[in-house]
Amino acid sequence: MKRIILLILAMGLILTPLMAAAESRTYTEMVTVKVEDDEYSALNKAKERAREQALQHYLNDVYKDRAATLNLTGDDRYIQDLEVVESKVSGWASKELQAKIRVTINEEEVRAYLKRQGAVTGKNEERRIFVILIPGKMDSGDAPVILDNVRAEIRKNLTAAEYTVIDSEEQVKRLESLTEEADYGKLVGQLEGLGEWVVVGKVDIDVTQDGSMRSYHALMTGKTVSITSRDLMWEGNIDGLARVRASESPKAALRMAAINGGKSFAGEVLNALNTKTLTQERRGSRFEVVFPSGGDYKLERKILKLLKEDIKGLKNVSQKNRGKGDMTVDLYYVGKISDLVDLLLDNFEKDAQLKRFNPEIDGNKVVFKK
Repeated sequence: MKRIILLILAMGLILTPLMAAAESRTYTEMVTVKVEDDEYSALNKAKERAREQALQHYLNDVYKDRAATLNLTGDDRYIQDLEVVESKVSGWASKELQAKIRVTINEEEVRAYLKRQGAVTGKNEERRIFVILIPGKMDSGDAPVILDNVRAEIRKNLTAAEYTVIDSEEQVKRLESLTEEADYGKLVGQLEGLGEWVVVGKVDIDVTQDGSMRSYHALMTGKTVSITSRDLMWEGNIDGLARVRASESPKAALRMAAINGGKSFAGEVLNALNTKTLTQERRGSRFEVVFPSGGDYKLERKILKLLKEDIKGLKNVSQKNRGKGDMTVDLYYVGKISDLVDLLLDNFEKDAQLKRFNPEIDGNKVVFKK
């Protein structure tokens, strides 16, 4: 019996932090229902409607492109918490109950449901994106909390758009600390082959007061870079604003500013990726390929002919130089640089002279050596 009790206690200790780690999003719903029997029944009906409204708002926010095809009821398992903030009954002959209800969504349960239904919920290993946030001016002393809220909002929105987000300290701890924009080029080099894009954002906090109102700003500057092509996908500034009465809690206002800033930041990143990535996929990414031709004109002609005629997926193949040294070729390829190397090796296997070349990936360049 003692062993069973100890086992239950141990499982409780393990499960508690896991349950606490569940992600959540809160909505405040205004609901009006008719009082047909009694006020208690009407309030229960208002709670049910608030659950359904909150779930629909959540789907529209997080799964916007698929919200019309998803149908979730107000099942309690999708709701982490529900609180009736206020309610009142009005009318004489026909009474109505008006309620303000705060609903917190259990995002883990929603994602589990969508996964069971076969819906994609962001676990796409081919769309890996690094998100690195740098703390700027934060005099309030709440920098860790602010960054956590910004990071969580960016993660939610990018994951909902089917990107695999890499943003934990464990996953990016091997990267050097970033303090200046000049470090971005070095960062992209460190991430070569580990993902498709990197997002770097700097977060500053500013507080201003106008009479009885106080404005909290989560000011974000950032950019998104393609790791493979080094193309700048997006660069901009975001102001996450939360305006509250001066008497209200500054912590709650800072959290709201961080959430607003993270959501807007993620929206700008997604808009750029969804437009520029499509264009990039159509034209391909630019790569530089170096061959040890040693000025052998016949060998150079053979390589160019092979690239231009026999290998599908290559576009705009052009030779950059001629002479006694190595031959450099510029080309566009629709895919990752590692796939390009595999494709070239497969085609070089057909030729006794070319199959002796061994490739090395150097940033955005493929260097073949004998």
